[in-house]
Amino acid sequence: MTWRLLTGPGAVPPAGRGRVLAAVHGLADHGGTWQELARRLGPGYRCWVVDAPWCGAVEGPATPWAATSAGPAEWLRTALAELPEPADVLVGHSFGANAVLDHLAGAARPAARAAVLIAPLVRPAGRAPRPVLVARTRAAIRQVVADGLRVRLGRRAEAVADDVLAVMVGKALQRVPDGAAEVVLDRLLATPRPELARVVTPTLVLAGLGDQRLAGARADSLAVMPAARVRVHPHYGHFCHVTQAAEVAAECAEFFDRVVPAAAPAGPTMEVYA
Repeated sequence: MTWRLLTGPGAVPPAGRGRVLAAVHGLADHGGTWQELARRLGPGYRCWVVDAPWCGAVEGPATPWAATSAGPAEWLRTALAELPEPADVLVGHSFGANAVLDHLAGAARPAARAAVLIAPLVRPAGRAPRPVLVARTRAAIRQVVADGLRVRLGRRAEAVADDVLAVMVGKALQRVPDGAAEVVLDRLLATPRPELARVVTPTLVLAGLGDQRLAGARADSLAVMPAARVRVHPHYGHFCHVTQAAEVAAECAEFFDRVVPAAAPAGPTMEVYA
C-alpha cells in the first residue's frame, strides 16, 4: 500500500510541522476524495491518504479483498504501521469511518490522539429483522455509489440522463471488490456494540439528518463513546466532506484546536489517551 501526501499551493506544512492526519475513504471511493477537505484545512495540516482494499478500481478485474482480508480494522493497523510519520488524527468516511471505529474499539493503545468519523455506518437503535436490514443496506450501498458519482461529476451530473447514470452506477458497483458488500453488512450489524463504551479517544462524529440510508440521526448511537461529540446537521449529505468541505473543515479545525494542540516546530509529539 502507498500513502500519499495531499499537496497544494501553501496548503501542506513541511515535515515535522503541523498536525498529521491519516484519512480513509469509503466503499468504491478513493484517496483523492479528501483533496478538497485538505485544501480547506489549509496550512498547519499534513493529510496522508491511501487507496484502501475496498476502493473502486478504475480498470482491471475486481479484487476479492473480503475473502482474504483479516478485516478493515486489521488492514488499517497494518497501514498505519507503514505511514511515513505518526498520525495525530484518524479521519474516516462511511465504511472508512467504520474501519477507524473498529480500530479504536479493538486496539489497546490506538495510534492516534483523536478521530473524526464522517457519515459512519450505524445500525438503528431499534433492531430491524436481519432480512429487512440486509435488503435495505444493499439498496443503500447502490444509492451511496450513485451519490458518489454525482459528487464527482459535479455540475456535469445535471446533463446525465437517469438511465445513463444507472448504467454508470452498475459499472461502478462491478468495480467494488468481491465480497466487500458482505463486509459492509457485517460491520453495520455489529454497531452499536458494548466495545464502543470503552473508546476514550476524543472523537468527532459528523453526519447529515437527511442521510437516512446509512448514517444520519442514527449516528446518535455512537454517543455511548465517553469522549465522542456527535453533530448531525440538516443540510449535510453522505459526502459532506466534499459538498460542504468548508463547513466540515471549520468543524474539524475547532475540534483539533481543543483536543490536539498544534505540534511544536521540532515535530509532533505522540500522546495516548487512556
